[in-house]
Amino acid sequence: MYLDICRWVDEHRDYILEFNRGLVSIPSQNRYPNGDELAVQEHIYQFLSGLGCELDRFLPTEVEELLTHPAYLGERNYENRPNVVARMRGKGSGRSLLFSGHVDTVPQGDDPWTQDPYSGAVMDGKQYGLGIFDMKGGMAAAMMALQLIKELQIPLAGDVLIETVVDEEYGGANGTLACRLRGYEADLAIVPEPSNLAICPENQGGSMFRITFKGRAGRSFSGEALANPVFAAAKFLDIFHQYEAYHAAKRSTSKWFAKDPGLPAYVQGVKAGPANLPLCDRVPLCDRVPSTCTIEVWIQCYPGTTEEELFQDFVGFYQEKAIDEPLLQQMPARIEKLIRFLPATGIPENHPSIEVLSQISSRVYPDGLPVQGAPFACDSFMFNLHSQTPAVIWGPKGGNAHAPDEYIDVEDFFNLVKLYALTMVEWCGLVK
Repeated sequence: MYLDICRWVDEHRDYILEFNRGLVSIPSQNRYPNGDELAVQEHIYQFLSGLGCELDRFLPTEVEELLTHPAYLGERNYENRPNVVARMRGKGSGRSLLFSGHVDTVPQGDDPWTQDPYSGAVMDGKQYGLGIFDMKGGMAAAMMALQLIKELQIPLAGDVLIETVVDEEYGGANGTLACRLRGYEADLAIVPEPSNLAICPENQGGSMFRITFKGRAGRSFSGEALANPVFAAAKFLDIFHQYEAYHAAKRSTSKWFAKDPGLPAYVQGVKAGPANLPLCDRVPLCDRVPSTCTIEVWIQCYPGTTEEELFQDFVGFYQEKAIDEPLLQQMPARIEKLIRFLPATGIPENHPSIEVLSQISSRVYPDGLPVQGAPFACDSFMFNLHSQTPAVIWGPKGGNAHAPDEYIDVEDFFNLVKLYALTMVEWCGLVK
């Protein structure tokens, strides 16, 4: 059967790449609090319908329990943003398997691409596209694997489910929660986030903060005493640079993070304003000392860290350093939490899926694939904390997530289709 799976993938290489092109050619940017996922979800719905799957298409807000659930994140608009769930029923009593991933992407942004972000261009062993790595590619691999199972008439004992959800970026995850509350459970979920083929029983979490400094704006035409918050922000940036090193030195007690290089902490944006004096198509200019300067940072954490612990660790470090900075005492920082806290979660170390996935990986890669913690946060916590379905992260190899020239490695992507098909066979079992 393994040879049949390999043969199908080899004979469908162009078809698989074209399927990827179809997904990335349909813009589905998350424009918080709105989103453009409708067209790509309709495309996916039609494809899965052609495989003869049982299908469900619904808005997250159609799930009555969603709005009152403690994990629901408000201030999002779900008009024309449906989830899609497909089930291919097995023919026996085998274990069930669910692939879950989001179809929304971050915005393209202003930084230039060398490739058209909606072309799915293939060059030098890479396929490019906005969201192809995070995470349309992973879901495409799951759908290709399901088509392979269908066309080869492999008689699975357990059910295979594929769900494509909306609104994961910017801490969303309500789409994933809505599927759980609608009753979609399985014996195992695979979240095909871009893990670079590593099998990830755990993943890091994280939180975003906005730091605001308020000064006194204007021009000193009449001798007014001005206070420029940009200089206070500069002091903060120096302290945060120290915090990055302090935070990266932390280590987890989990064996899945034994080789982890440390916890990331990023500065994601700096803005002083307001801006005015618009000059046609040129960048607006500010004609005075700004009244405020804001900095947005993202800080990650290991499993076992609470939202409050992460917040207090960051704030405590800053306050200890700021006490010796007169400018920061004059213009104290206002620190507020943005979006939701994404908890770091995982499955038990002895969960049977880890051994099964490891054995499968060694059939495609003779040395096997690494089993380790994922160095990023995502919506997998909705499974591990708010459902009966354990979730692992296992997705494509590539690069430039959330950046220009996002890509997947083509040859490894073909192998991922094989890995997912083998997982459907080994996990769900065959009818004897």
